[in-house]
Amino acid sequence: MHYNSQVRSLSRRIGISILLGAIIATIGAVIEAMVSHHSVIAVESFDDIAIGIAAGIVVFAYEQRRHRAILNKVRVIAAMNHHVRNALQAISYAPYTEQEKQIHLIGESVQRIQWALREILPAEESAPDALFSHSTPAPKSGSRSATGNEKKIRA
Repeated sequence: MHYNSQVRSLSRRIGISILLGAIIATIGAVIEAMVSHHSVIAVESFDDIAIGIAAGIVVFAYEQRRHRAILNKVRVIAAMNHHVRNALQAISYAPYTEQEKQIHLIGESVQRIQWALREILPAEESAPDALFSHSTPAPKSGSRSATGNEKKIRA
């Protein structure tokens, strides 16, 4: 099923490119035929065909770039969904643990969500495949730990 959608998507991009190139070549040939008073299909129309092919190639390159950008955004959204859902699932189980573990669990979950917001969302332009790691990220040096924040709050 995933393969069929890729084939359809590629076929659609190729079809749009060919159609646009053919339209541009036809319009150019018709206008040139009207101005030069010769038939639409003539030796003089080869430059219009070349321009149509060039336009089709440019449109295909644009469509490919747009397709890759959309796929990249979908991967970033999937990575954010993965990390935030896992953190929220841990928070939803917090009421069933003792208070000290609850604080630690919620702190780790908040830290994971903050990490995802800080590291994954700005990474839209980079390769998002590395964002699907299933381990909880370690806090960066110099950042306050979540348990240290709770101790300050409780004091």
